[in-house]
Amino acid sequence: MVWLGRVWRAAVKAVRWVLSNTRERLSPRGQLAFDWITGLLLIAIGVIGAFVPILQGWVFVLAGLAVLSNHSRLARRWFERIKQMGSAAKKKYREKTGTTE
Repeated sequence: MVWLGRVWRAAVKAVRWVLSNTRERLSPRGQLAFDWITGLLLIAIGVIGAFVPILQGWVFVLAGLAVLSNHSRLARRWFERIKQMGSAAKKKYREKTGTTE
């Protein structure tokens, strides 16, 4: 399963490169529109993914909130709250299992 982690990291790196190079070529107003369209599209895919068993909807919702958190206070609050809940769940799991990693 080590190879799966490597593939995932390579895919994330490729997506970040494509998005950053696309976004940098736009004007500031175009960047804002690109961020909003990308964020809302990811959230829409996440909502659809909640009903489709193949898609993990929460991943897309988190990605959409992360993109929109630079431009929307509401998205930033939701994103920060979800991050805190994730940290608390991870801490609780580690205490329960006795792992320190």
